[in-house]
Amino acid sequence: MTNLSKIFAASLIACASLTSCATAHGENEQAVSNPENVVVAYVTSWTEDMPAPELVTHINYAFGHVNETFDGVNVANPDRLKAITALKNEAPDLKVLLSIGGWGSGRFSEMAADSTKRAAFAADAARVAKEFNLDGIDIDWEYPTSDAAGISCSPDDTANFTLLMRDLREALGADALLTAATACSADYIDFPAILPYIDFINIMSYDMGNAPRHHSALYAREGLTGTSADQAVRKHIAAGVPAGKLTLGIPFYGRGSEPYAPYANFNKIEVLPGTHEVWDSIACAPYMADEEGKLVMGFENARSAALKCQYAVANGLRGTMYWDYSGDDANNTLRSTVYENTMKKPRAKHVLVLSEGGGQHGPFTRAAMEWLRKKGEELDFSVTELNHVSHVTKPFLADYDLVIQLDFPPYTWNKEGEEAFIEYIDEGKGGWIGFHHATLLGEFDGYPMWDWFSDFMGGIKFQNYIAPLADGTVAVENAEHPVMAGLPDHFVIPDDEWYTYNVSPRANVQVLASVDEDSYTPASDIRMGDHPVVWVNPNKAARNVYIQMGHSPKLIDTPEFTKLFENSILWALE
Repeated sequence: MTNLSKIFAASLIACASLTSCATAHGENEQAVSNPENVVVAYVTSWTEDMPAPELVTHINYAFGHVNETFDGVNVANPDRLKAITALKNEAPDLKVLLSIGGWGSGRFSEMAADSTKRAAFAADAARVAKEFNLDGIDIDWEYPTSDAAGISCSPDDTANFTLLMRDLREALGADALLTAATACSADYIDFPAILPYIDFINIMSYDMGNAPRHHSALYAREGLTGTSADQAVRKHIAAGVPAGKLTLGIPFYGRGSEPYAPYANFNKIEVLPGTHEVWDSIACAPYMADEEGKLVMGFENARSAALKCQYAVANGLRGTMYWDYSGDDANNTLRSTVYENTMKKPRAKHVLVLSEGGGQHGPFTRAAMEWLRKKGEELDFSVTELNHVSHVTKPFLADYDLVIQLDFPPYTWNKEGEEAFIEYIDEGKGGWIGFHHATLLGEFDGYPMWDWFSDFMGGIKFQNYIAPLADGTVAVENAEHPVMAGLPDHFVIPDDEWYTYNVSPRANVQVLASVDEDSYTPASDIRMGDHPVVWVNPNKAARNVYIQMGHSPKLIDTPEFTKLFENSILWALE
């Protein structure tokens, strides 16, 4: 694992060859059968706080080292290790491993290259495991074939790493755990060769950049990330590791530049004079920015940690790992977040919500997201919210049973995202529900009209709206459709903008409800005449429904609207 400020140089080497990998988690057949999730906490020899067994499943004690004669193991602060393994008396399911290595921990290359020394080292590791009542060994050799940490290396290190894993497995026996920590780039190790010997791999998906870049972003963002946790996972899968044998690394610290220290634990990070906290909705990561908006401290918080855990669970990973336990605050903010979001039972269905994440529709979006998450608990579906489509691809969409466009416009999509969405709808790979802004069709903010989306919505183009807002009475036209089940013939929708279009979509869609323009309160001269507000397009393979309302948070307190919303979800998820 990291040793304070030294790791960044190795991260540059470790991630230098990393590029986006097209291999999809959903396409990896081995990710389907995922063992019980794990939460691995690295606990250091030089700190004093004792880990809470109820917040972890595995503890990796850092560190042990290859001894000076290259044929055995030295354990740092053995009394602390004994105290930690004693936790198993009160938590018998807890697993404790000795992590051997760490940044700057050498003598691996010499040991692994000599068959006699390698066998002796493996035998001594087994002795240590028995003596300290350990459940296994974690190898943290940073990194085979690289001297970035100031340790010796050889071009043969990769092959010898495989032999080391083989010998450790033989010495430890079949029931002991054997794991390894690996670089974000998935370089240095022959993964297919070591898979028969290891239980799982801990990806060090942090220290992947330095201010003014994020060091642990979940997703890549041009100019602000070197690489991302998502790319690190994809790289490992492309290298031949099943998703079910990967844990995603989460840092309980940040990396900064003036006025911040180069390295700071989460419990020490605060807003300093001249700085302010920013949420990067593309990278899914927080940072501190200076007065010019430049990133001066990239770090993890509860929101970003939860998203990483949800990502790990949704993509069939074995679980999550973090460095290190002592970085959290006294309230267990990150520890609890990681445990709860990693260990909760996966939902039967997965829903992707595209939202603007703020602006004038922010209050509605926030209220709707709160309602959606509660409904997900009730109806057994997970909810993932994105405020951008920069990484939406065909493999990405394959993980979701339903896409909800919650006040998200039909522009800003890149070509790859457009093609992915078109295939998703045209080939019926999932359901779709659109609200309000989904029909903001035309040339907006420098973006051209998306003609396919216009056709999808009935061949319309946005024309006008009621800016002062108005209540309106909605008339149900097709009470037999499941989306309208249980709704009265007429109901009032409060404070909406009631978009108008150049033509009515009626000729090209199946209208389920329309608004009575004479009912507007206050009255408005902005009218269409024939004004559908809820419709489906039966010409598409995907079950889809568009609901024009979606401006005011009052909608979530309107029973008819939430009934309409719930009906749409149930129908689209069938």
